[in-house]
Amino acid sequence: MTAEWTARHINRFCLPAACSTVSRRLEGTLDRGEHRPTPQRPVTHASWQELKEQRKELFTREEKDEGWTLLSDSVKNYTDEMIDRWNTEIDTYLVYAGLFSAIVTAFNVQSYLALQQEPDPMLAAMQQISLQLSSLTIQPPFVNSTHPAFGSSDAASAGPAPGPPPDAATVAINTLWFSSLILSLTSASVGIMVKQWLNEFKSSLPSDKTAPASGESRKGETLEGARLRQYRLNNIEKWRVDLVVLAVPILLQLALAFFLAGLLVLVWSLHPTVAAVTTSFVSLLAIFTLGTMLLPAFKQSCAYLSPQ
Repeated sequence: MTAEWTARHINRFCLPAACSTVSRRLEGTLDRGEHRPTPQRPVTHASWQELKEQRKELFTREEKDEGWTLLSDSVKNYTDEMIDRWNTEIDTYLVYAGLFSAIVTAFNVQSYLALQQEPDPMLAAMQQISLQLSSLTIQPPFVNSTHPAFGSSDAASAGPAPGPPPDAATVAINTLWFSSLILSLTSASVGIMVKQWLNEFKSSLPSDKTAPASGESRKGETLEGARLRQYRLNNIEKWRVDLVVLAVPILLQLALAFFLAGLLVLVWSLHPTVAAVTTSFVSLLAIFTLGTMLLPAFKQSCAYLSPQ
């Protein structure tokens, strides 16, 4: 490898101020085996123009076009792969969120009724009879009551007594299930917004079908497309769109956790055997989920994705 060849290739990749010094040092000292420092010439406007002219002579028009084409293809392949992967993930999350929301809604329709303090007809009748009996006065040969009889218009106008307040288990179940529904709908809403952002990223970008085959227009469009893609990619990284995409599955996992917690509260208030079996399966799912989330933090070779 000669010093001229090395200096020529350094000029292709180094900055102008640095490559001129390195190339002169190589040309002047490497062939003689010397390592004397050479004085650096200050970079003036004339020397800058000279360096630019020399750099132009290093690359032909075909090499420049090929370089811009490779650059554009690299940026395009990277961004397209990232956007397609995010779109596929969001589509899967939206399907899951829709099915899960429908299931939770079916449970909420039945559970929220227990929160309403509706009067019990049997209890209202017994209270009315008790009040009527307590208001009886005996004046032989008559028995009088100052309280209206059950079923009369006066008793009906007084209105039935409110039912008992819901117990703590009912309140906990509805709190967990309604929170689960809200988180599931939130994840679906965020996923829809992310898909709009990703579609906007790919809009107005030059495609291979519309790009010219060769010539100056091909080089210009390749350069413009690479710059536009890189500009949008920088903004995606700046505004942390990847964290927003990551928030969608986390919201779904939280929604599932709240739903299962409410389900356990329900079955434990109904029957201990059913509750024990249900708790065992939920515990297995929780152990597996936590294990797949924590193992990558301790094992770099672990293939699980963390966080989920």
